[in-house]
Amino acid sequence: MLALVLTFWLISQVATPSPHGGVASSASTPGLNSHLARQASEIPKGRIVDQVVCLHDATQSYALYLPSSYTPARKWPILYAFDPRARGKVPLERFKDAAEQYNWIVVGSNNSRNGPLQQSVDAWNAIAKDTHERFAINDERVYATGFSGAARAAIYLATRCRDCISGVIVCGAGFPAGIIPSPALHFAVFGVAGVEDFNFPEVKDLDDALARVGMAHRLEVFDGRHEWAPSSVATEAVEWLELTAMKAGKSARDDRLIAAIRQKTLERARVFEEGKKTYDAYQVYAGAADTFKGLLDTGDIEKKVSQLRDNREVKDAIGNERRQIKKQREFEARIGDFIARTERSRAQENTGAQERGGREGDEQFDSETGLHALLANLRKQSKSVEDSGDRRIARRVLEGVFISLYEQGLDFLQARKQYARAVRTFMLATEVYPDRPGAFFYLAWAHAADGQKKKSLQALKTAVEKGFSDLSAISDNKAFDGIRDDVQYRQIIQALLNKP
Repeated sequence: MLALVLTFWLISQVATPSPHGGVASSASTPGLNSHLARQASEIPKGRIVDQVVCLHDATQSYALYLPSSYTPARKWPILYAFDPRARGKVPLERFKDAAEQYNWIVVGSNNSRNGPLQQSVDAWNAIAKDTHERFAINDERVYATGFSGAARAAIYLATRCRDCISGVIVCGAGFPAGIIPSPALHFAVFGVAGVEDFNFPEVKDLDDALARVGMAHRLEVFDGRHEWAPSSVATEAVEWLELTAMKAGKSARDDRLIAAIRQKTLERARVFEEGKKTYDAYQVYAGAADTFKGLLDTGDIEKKVSQLRDNREVKDAIGNERRQIKKQREFEARIGDFIARTERSRAQENTGAQERGGREGDEQFDSETGLHALLANLRKQSKSVEDSGDRRIARRVLEGVFISLYEQGLDFLQARKQYARAVRTFMLATEVYPDRPGAFFYLAWAHAADGQKKKSLQALKTAVEKGFSDLSAISDNKAFDGIRDDVQYRQIIQALLNKP
């Protein structure tokens, strides 16, 4: 059903426009340039506009960056960005420098978020239609990007829209379930992951899968966690897609630009070599050899790749990376097993299937003890000052477990109304990251919904002490109605109001 919704809009896009709002093309609608100029003149250029409301659907909006040089007299590449929390401005802050330099329009949906894919489809239909009506867009050069679950949504859209998207920049995630790389998919993929991203193994696996099926691809790793790529990497992604467009004949060859990007790339590799970061240099050279093949003679770069491939440091780094991925998955499996066994024992206890002190009770105790010990050890490793394989593993595992618990807790709390399970889930999340206030806020909510007023107040107090600052999230939440007359509640709110 989702694909049908998406396909319908795309058919209307390429069909003859109707008076009922079909998307027009400059070849079919007289006076379109003046219409586009009038629409675009109302929007500032060269800076991020937080909210543009869609002309035909006021429930949908997007953040927008128009390059300073924008004019409707020519057609422009466009990048549609999807954030897992509907923060349209966030990806634009990363891509605006590249957009200005390479003359791209960038749009970030304020509605698409993690959850049912229909939300992303609806957002895509609305913002794609609206931007085509307002701006002069090069339909040969439409791109999408997303972070985490929104990266999967971007891939989904690219696979369902009949080759309307030429390339996707995926940050911190890969393909959605049920869709695999295939030669039948004609879009390029630029994958990005932080070295401490819990989805690092997935993005690495995706790079290998894309290589096997011959899809145009590139992988870039940066120093970071599960987050949007920094501006420098966003620029590299845009540059790579510029070169990919030239290879595909979707953009005119620009020898000066090709040479400039080549020089910049090789200089980056040389800096890594001089800094004794041989594996990093090898990765840059290997990416450059593939990127510039078909555009320039890459013999010298390929020779360098061959030399470094046999370097002992590079071989060791590749082996260490594989071992880190294996160890990460082992830790994740152990933690998942501990949690599952604990919940199974609780369920049996609640149904009267076990006696206190029986074997199941011992299993629950052992599971909880083992889980707490493992998390404590990982937290210790994660706080190491020096970068190491153990620190990367610990940070990836903890971040992944925390986000998983956070999402499960929200499901128990808001969707299933299983408040006791929500409490246990958020309590565990606060153990994983004791300094993050959000989990304490939701723990307070879960306690309040479960009728545990004192525990709710304590968790809420802790959330504020650790930096929670969203007053409306507390005051507008009916779950806290039962504690608003409590003196401690008023003290918590006053402490929040007194924060600078």
